[in-house]
Amino acid sequence: MRGRVKLAALFLVAVAGCLNFPLFVACLSAQTTYTPDSPKVQAMVESALKYLHSASGSNERNCLVALSIVQASKRYLAAVPEGDEFVDKVLKKILSEVKGGSLLKHKEVYYPCLASILLCEMDDVRYRPEINKLIGAFEAQQLPNGGFAYRGRKEWDTSQTQFVALAYFVARQHNINVSVESSKRILEFMMAVQNGRTWVYSPSDKQQRISIHAACSGTVYLLSDLLQLQPRVKKVEKRRAKGFGADLPPAVSIYVPEVNADGSDNGQGQWRGQGPLADVNKRNLSEVKAKANSHFEQVFTLQTQNWPFYYYYALERYAYFREQAEGSVGNGSIRRWYDQGVEFFASIQKKDGSFPAGPEPNSPANVNTAFAVMFLVRSSEILSLPPSSSSLAGGNDLASLKGQKLKQLKGGKIQSTETSQNLNELLDSLNQDLSGEQLATLTDSLKSAIRDYQDRPETSRAEAQSFLRSLVKDKNYYKRLIAVRFLAAEQDLDNAPALIYAMGDPDIRICIEAHNGLRLISRKIDSIQLSETPNRADLTTAKQQWSSWYTKLRPSAELYD
Repeated sequence: MRGRVKLAALFLVAVAGCLNFPLFVACLSAQTTYTPDSPKVQAMVESALKYLHSASGSNERNCLVALSIVQASKRYLAAVPEGDEFVDKVLKKILSEVKGGSLLKHKEVYYPCLASILLCEMDDVRYRPEINKLIGAFEAQQLPNGGFAYRGRKEWDTSQTQFVALAYFVARQHNINVSVESSKRILEFMMAVQNGRTWVYSPSDKQQRISIHAACSGTVYLLSDLLQLQPRVKKVEKRRAKGFGADLPPAVSIYVPEVNADGSDNGQGQWRGQGPLADVNKRNLSEVKAKANSHFEQVFTLQTQNWPFYYYYALERYAYFREQAEGSVGNGSIRRWYDQGVEFFASIQKKDGSFPAGPEPNSPANVNTAFAVMFLVRSSEILSLPPSSSSLAGGNDLASLKGQKLKQLKGGKIQSTETSQNLNELLDSLNQDLSGEQLATLTDSLKSAIRDYQDRPETSRAEAQSFLRSLVKDKNYYKRLIAVRFLAAEQDLDNAPALIYAMGDPDIRICIEAHNGLRLISRKIDSIQLSETPNRADLTTAKQQWSSWYTKLRPSAELYD
């Protein structure tokens, strides 16, 4: 089972103790004061989670609450919760309703979409049959114009449509097949029903709501990302590795695929390739985005009376996907949306941890609180993590993989070879769904390939170091661990900032590797110590000590955080 840890009822206490755990790099355009790891934010989330564990409602609402609990766990514990009574109860109900067929024929798609997302996040292997059934049910319900509606109705509904798009995106993040054609039709539907510069809920409801605008704008960006119609400016490529202050060597190109762009098939050939996956009018798409962004700048506010927490949840998703596509959400009033949201939430959160119920019949306190949690933990960042980002497949450790014969992947099969494989191909292979044997041989091959790259006459020492440092921030566990071990082995003081950054890695094993590397580099074997089983607080303290040590040696140096 992927990335799972056993959490007793003490999950909430663990969250409280995970201070300053930088699971993700902050989006500076939105978060100049706060990040999800800020103590103020974590305290709000902890209080909200206590309330949510004691709240209960309809099956649909409970599913939303369970998803918010899972997202908080992924954010602060780098794993989904196992043993959480509330989440387990919701999962049991979902599985029963899929088996009985009622969830596949639900009158609206909100609940089935949330259910499919929760199943993907909890265990995309164990629950794959149920996920596939739900995905198939969505596609069967799609209207001729590409939108979705209440079952049995012909009037499209932008709100339900955006939840199907989100469910498709999450499924693809977990390498579950969804229809490219269906995804394209949703995008073209959203483009076609844009009313001036914004959207309405349905043809019979002409009221302009900022909540619907955020949901539809975010869906356009999300689907553009899913169909690979827009490059991600934040991915680490042949360009400058942001935060490391140096260019990657000309011979190296690192590609982090948005979807299944690694060339693997697994019966999903329609998703192959790194270019656009669908033929969509790009000029029209750009115009739709431009009009939507312009409108958002003019109407942006957090003080809305129409479905406010649904809006905050949609706002976070819009901001994330626009930031991925364009680098920021612009320089206008929306620029500090997250900071403003944190301050606003702090002013309205109740003593019991809940957020106020709205006047709408479907916005009780538990629903609003779940939406608030997903805003605060930046849910879209977490949904976009590859499934194996914080776990080591098969429980194997790289230390046990030494001595293996150099091999390569070809056509999905392992073949022996006497020469190192192309470094880029090996790095791309790590993004595939691999068996334990394949991972083992790839690891050994990658080490040899990096050594060969370093030994080339045309590779400067600075280029080699820059390349390894860029891997420390990669989403793939193996890439990060391999990079940390290489940087540590060189025992070079210039590598200290990258290793200090790695002290905040989602996986504690990498943190320990980085700590041991810093001990060797500093020659301070015993001055900064960790226990044999350090917790997150221990690692945070050690990271602060290493930061202090390095900045004293180099006062003008900048750390990556």
